Amino acid sequence: MKLYNKVLAIAVAAFTLVSCNFLDVAPAERATFKDAMKTQASTEGWLYGCFQTVASTNGAGCEGYEGGADEYTTPVLWSEYDNWKIRMASINATNISDSYWRVLYGDIGNVHLFLKQLDIIKPEFLTEQDIIGYKAQINFVKAYYYFRIMQYFGPCPIVYEYADMSTTKDQYAGRSHYDYVVDYICQLLDEAYPNLPDSYSMDKYYGQGNKTIAAFLKAKVLLYAASPLWNGQFPWVEWKNAIETPGTNKYTGQPYGYELVDRQFHIEKWYAARDAAEEALRVALDPAYGNRKLFTFDDAMTLMSQNQVEWDPRKGGCWYPGIDPATPQGEQFYKTVLTMRYAAAADEGQGNRELIWTNHTTPNQRTFKPRNMIYEGSGDNWQGGWSGGSVTLNAVEKFYTMNGRLPKYDANFTPEEDWFKSAGVKHTERSWDSGASLDRPEVINLHVNREPRFYAWINFDGGDMGPKLGNGKPKRLNLRSSARDKNDPYTIYSGTDLDQAARDNNQSGYLSDKFCTPGQQWAATGGYSYTTFLFPMFRLAELYLFAAECYAEIYMHEGGAQNLEKALYYLNPIRERAGIPTLTAAECDNTDGDAVLSIREWVRNERFVELFQEGHRWHDIRRWVVGPKYLGAGKLEGLQCFVNYKKNASIEHFNQRVKLDGDFKWMDRLYMLPINLNELYSNPQMVQAPGY
Repeated sequence: MKLYNKVLAIAVAAFTLVSCNFLDVAPAERATFKDAMKTQASTEGWLYGCFQTVASTNGAGCEGYEGGADEYTTPVLWSEYDNWKIRMASINATNISDSYWRVLYGDIGNVHLFLKQLDIIKPEFLTEQDIIGYKAQINFVKAYYYFRIMQYFGPCPIVYEYADMSTTKDQYAGRSHYDYVVDYICQLLDEAYPNLPDSYSMDKYYGQGNKTIAAFLKAKVLLYAASPLWNGQFPWVEWKNAIETPGTNKYTGQPYGYELVDRQFHIEKWYAARDAAEEALRVALDPAYGNRKLFTFDDAMTLMSQNQVEWDPRKGGCWYPGIDPATPQGEQFYKTVLTMRYAAAADEGQGNRELIWTNHTTPNQRTFKPRNMIYEGSGDNWQGGWSGGSVTLNAVEKFYTMNGRLPKYDANFTPEEDWFKSAGVKHTERSWDSGASLDRPEVINLHVNREPRFYAWINFDGGDMGPKLGNGKPKRLNLRSSARDKNDPYTIYSGTDLDQAARDNNQSGYLSDKFCTPGQQWAATGGYSYTTFLFPMFRLAELYLFAAECYAEIYMHEGGAQNLEKALYYLNPIRERAGIPTLTAAECDNTDGDAVLSIREWVRNERFVELFQEGHRWHDIRRWVVGPKYLGAGKLEGLQCFVNYKKNASIEHFNQRVKLDGDFKWMDRLYMLPINLNELYSNPQMVQAPGY
């Protein structure tokens, strides 16, 4: 939702950051603070400015820390970005940017400064209800910033009020115990909740906190607190604080003392997360409050009509191998693919009520787009993307078959030894390109009869991209050849070519359409057109998965058929909307070795697929304490696209499993990011994260 980053210039000058220290967030008080609160509009401009870091620290881009997971990679020549510091485990206290830490604490300081000036100036034009509402928004956004700090850095200092320039180093706060910070965040949200807006409204307040967003955030905070990293599996026994955290831990009944993380497991944390998730779902689904719902084909139909997008491959839609559009099942399948495309690239103004909280930061779509998409019409000039955002084979294998099973466990899917062989398929005959060959020998068995989300979001050699990508028609993706045939208007030639672009080459044999609206077009007459949209930070599907994960974990620890059934109750709506079969309890019992996944594994894999590329996977790997399983040396795989490079590679050469290029490493210290040394020097109470 639209975040109002624009603040009056005079107010911006008043609270510009002047130091790297997290307490030193504003210059000395000036008379201009009164000008910043001279009118209700200027006062609210300052308030809206407190939300600016929500957008600037989101996980939308592949260059940030969130890009260091196993969903995709980028060229080694892009290694200046933070994602490569994560992949190579090279991040440390000297090379980590202090921007996240400083900016997040900077806006917390901005929040406190706003509250301080509000109490000093007491603008006469503000009603008591105005002030109550402002303070609720402040508590909400402050809670969000503390959660984001904990996601990256673990236990963190709490700053309760504005600290001016006279604050001495001995007064700076050190880290507080993780559970203490969780309780503080929940307290902020509980205080804010009654005075936040009940429902969504498309007006100037759209994008601030409301009851649904606050309830979601509380559920997420408690889900993280219940997760293994912070609930019994923290790897470092000796890590202590320099100062004591006040109070008693409600889970142990003991003083917090110098401990920063409780190393005991508490099932009560999963109970608390479960209750918060179910309450957030109640609020989100209530027509009087969130009025949220999962995005459906009925919602997509309106956008398809507006964008003049066709689902039927015979009439101009994209073709998906193995799916017959002439059957009722095939027709529904094709429609579900478009539904999932729009679900990831449409906002509330376009009828997408699945979104709970978003920000106006559209991911850079050119990163995951192939080169040479369309000929400009003169010389050797082509419009295209950078092709460097490369989806891993690891990700491809986590998307289900059309039967709703992982490929290696689906008895009705092609055996694994034949995955990389040509499927020998033909595409559906189409009136508008009837002269083209129907053969698609480059399409391999692994890419046939997959689930709708696979075709919605993953681009592969021989598949269609579109449906309007090339001057209003789909285009066949060729990731093997870089021939750039000017006379072939319906093929994208984007094979690896070190002579054409040494820096921008696909690494894995896969690209992504996750954040591309089906109406996107590229034109020879100048660039490309696409619809910007609001990046989903919170959406309803994730909330269902919160509840499913809580019940799954309770079942794994305590058993109980009712817990397994409740996990499925929340998991199955996501699968059903995605067009794959729902699960039964018998399929989640893990009583048949590896052939049957546990409910925990089903839920975790569903998070991977449904939330693919939305900035969650890296945090999930860390909170589940599974870094060595998914990241590090030899873990990321792809097709033989860049590794063992051959220009204009054959189908057989291209379709080989390889380890992706990069000096990948995993170290357990990555479960938390380090604090920049400048911060440690400034604050004698601060202890560094272990391992740095």
